[in-house]
Amino acid sequence: MIRLRSIAYIMAVVVALVALVGCGGSSTTIVIYPQEQEKPTYTLMYYAAGGETLDKAIERSLREMEQSGVKENVKLTASVKWTKGYKSSLSDGEGEVCRFMLGGESALLEPDVVGDNSYALYDPDNIADFILWSKAVAPADNYILIIAGHGNGWHPEVGLDATRGTLRDTDLDRYTSLEELCEGIEMAGVHFRMVHMISCLMNNMEYITPLADYCDYILASSHISVMLCSEPRFLQMSLKRVKNDTDEEFVAAMKEYLNNIKVDINSKSDSNESLAEESLDFSLTDVSKVAALNANIRDFTDALVSIYDRADGGAEADAEAVMAIEEALAEAYYFISAHTPAEEMATTEYIRMAFTYDLVDIARRAAAATDDEALARTATEIESAAKEARLLNLTTKLSGIKEVYYGITLTNAQMWAERQYSEAGYEATMFDQRTGWSRFLKRNNVALQY
Repeated sequence: MIRLRSIAYIMAVVVALVALVGCGGSSTTIVIYPQEQEKPTYTLMYYAAGGETLDKAIERSLREMEQSGVKENVKLTASVKWTKGYKSSLSDGEGEVCRFMLGGESALLEPDVVGDNSYALYDPDNIADFILWSKAVAPADNYILIIAGHGNGWHPEVGLDATRGTLRDTDLDRYTSLEELCEGIEMAGVHFRMVHMISCLMNNMEYITPLADYCDYILASSHISVMLCSEPRFLQMSLKRVKNDTDEEFVAAMKEYLNNIKVDINSKSDSNESLAEESLDFSLTDVSKVAALNANIRDFTDALVSIYDRADGGAEADAEAVMAIEEALAEAYYFISAHTPAEEMATTEYIRMAFTYDLVDIARRAAAATDDEALARTATEIESAAKEARLLNLTTKLSGIKEVYYGITLTNAQMWAERQYSEAGYEATMFDQRTGWSRFLKRNNVALQY
C-alpha cells in the first residue's frame, strides 16, 4: 500500500520556536537546522508522465535505478503522474502523482502521494514546487532536470497547449507547454547543469532557444520516436566518474551515457519493433553557442528573403532561383518518421501538423540550388555554427541523410494562413524574434512532403 505523506515528511527537519514578546504582538523565531552534510555533485530531477506504454517504462527506469544503487555523488528525485488504471507497487491505479527520492539514507523507492488525478503537471507553480522540493531534500552542487513522457513539436493550434507541448498528461488530455515549463523553471530560480528532454521533437530551434536561458547544456531528440532506453541509471553511471564537474569532464560523461544508450538499443532491437525500425537520436547542445547560431539563421533568412524580394520586383534570374530553392526544399529531411512512407504514417493530426525539418539540410539544399553568394556564405556559417553548438550526437536508422543537427519549422504560405501560425503566436516565439524566420515561412510555396 502506498502511504500518503505530506511533503514535509521528507523535507529537512526544521524546528521553529515562536515566543510572543510584548503587547504589540512582535515575535522572535528560533530556527534549528540539521547538521549539514556534504553535498553530492549532482541531483537528477525526474519529472515524468505516463501514458500508453510509458508507465511501465518509467517504473522500470526507477526500479533499475533503485537496484543499481545511488552513488555518493549522484542523487535522484522524481515526480511521476501515473495513468489512471495503471496499478503496481508504485501506483494505486488511480492516476495519482507520486514523488520519490533516492540517495543518502533513501535507498528504496517509497512513493509519496502529493496529488490525485486532477493534479496539473502543466501548472508552473507545480513545476516550481517540484524543483524547490528536490533542491530541499537532495541539495547538490549541480542539478539536472529530466522531462520524460510524450512531447510534441512546434505546430499551430490557436490557444491550445499542444501548440508547443513538452509533456502530455494522458488522462487530462493536456500538454505542458514550452512557456509553462520555462515559467516554472523561472519561478524556482534554479540554473541547471543540463535539461534533458526524454520526449519527442524537442531538439528544435523553437525549443532550444528559450530553454538555453536556464541551463548549460540541453540533451534532446529531434525525431518523433525517442529512446525509452535512456534510463536515469545510465546517466547516473556516467556521472559518478566526474570528479570536478569541469565542462570537459561533463561532456565526456555525456558521451559515455550516449554510448551506453546505443549498446542498450542494440541489445533490445531484436525484441522491440520500434527500436529496430525507428529513426532515433539524441544531441547534446552547448547553449552558449545558441545565440551565434541564431544570428547565422537571421543572416540566412535575410539572404533568402532578398532573393524573394528581387523576384517580386521582376528579376528573372531571382524568380528562377526561387523556383529552384522551393524544389530543393521539398526534399529536405523531415524528422517525423522520415523513413516511413507517407501512406503508412499515423494519421494523428497533432503529430502531422508539426512540420519539423533539419536546419542544416535546409541551408545546404537552398544554397546548392542557386549561385547566390550571400545564401551560400550564410548556409556555410549555419553549418559551422551548428557543429559548434552540437557537441555530441547519437543516431540510429537514419534514412536519406548522414547526420542530423536541429529541427526547425518549415511550412509554406498556404499552410501558414490555413493553420493560423500568426494567431498561434509563432512570430512571438523567442526564436522568431531573434531570427525572423517567419519572414520566409509566410511567402514560400514549398511543396511539403506530408
